Amino acid sequence: MSGLINAFKSAIGRGQDLLPPSDLLVTEEDCNACPNPCHDHKQFPSYLKLDNHTPLLGSTKPYSRHILIATGKSDWASHIDEEKDTVAAALLHHMNKVSPPFRIVTTNSSLDAMHSTIPDSTDIIVLPDNILVSNVTVNNVEQFYDLFLATPLPSKSDAELPDTKGHSELKVIKNMYTSMILLCSHRRRDKRCGVTAPILAQEFDHILRQKDIHEGEGGVTIVMVSHIGGHKFAGNVILYTHEGRRGIWYGRVNPCHCEAIVEQTLIEGKVIKDLYRGSMTHSFDDEKTTAEVQW
Repeated sequence: MSGLINAFKSAIGRGQDLLPPSDLLVTEEDCNACPNPCHDHKQFPSYLKLDNHTPLLGSTKPYSRHILIATGKSDWASHIDEEKDTVAAALLHHMNKVSPPFRIVTTNSSLDAMHSTIPDSTDIIVLPDNILVSNVTVNNVEQFYDLFLATPLPSKSDAELPDTKGHSELKVIKNMYTSMILLCSHRRRDKRCGVTAPILAQEFDHILRQKDIHEGEGGVTIVMVSHIGGHKFAGNVILYTHEGRRGIWYGRVNPCHCEAIVEQTLIEGKVIKDLYRGSMTHSFDDEKTTAEVQW
């Protein structure tokens, strides 16, 4: 308990919006967690060296935007910024030069570039803006950055799509997914996430089908992403809900948690505090209550 409280105090010292309002918090017990050991769900291999002791709270760095670069893959070079001639490398190189006004989490993703039409281009989803920008290439990443990342965060009242200001290649549409379940699957960076992510993806897919929750455009999508930090906390899961404005980070997720995450977080909007690593800045701005330290 003292370690968790110290982690909370340390994180507050960094200015991160860590805790959701207290009325949104639920415990594993509230979620009917499986007995230990569980024989009803596929378990992670015992050889994985997972950290079951370090406090999860505060294990994410403060960030205000997350971009998902469509690659159609579930694993990538160990460091995506070193993979030559890729949008990820070009964009990260540019951001290192210009220093964005706030931290942007940049990940490759297993999403396919369904909306890009020019050669060697891809789609990028930008959150919390909740938009998809297509036709992004190595040659126009600077324009992409200027138009969509070096800009103020959207307010709740923002209803219009950003203006491309005459830059004809880049096209903008609303993010087609109502909610997104992101799983770190970056095996070449660390095998723990590479091993756990496919197991979690299978279980999440099973739960969504079981509850008749629509997957794909107009519904929920399960996406593999590159390194997000904290491989020792695998499985690592990020859920984006509320039209991309709320980003909840969970760690130490195993298949026994998937049903509780879908029921409590995806459907009910609650946060499971036992798994909670942190959140995207302003995730709880819509809530009228304030967080209370009860941990």
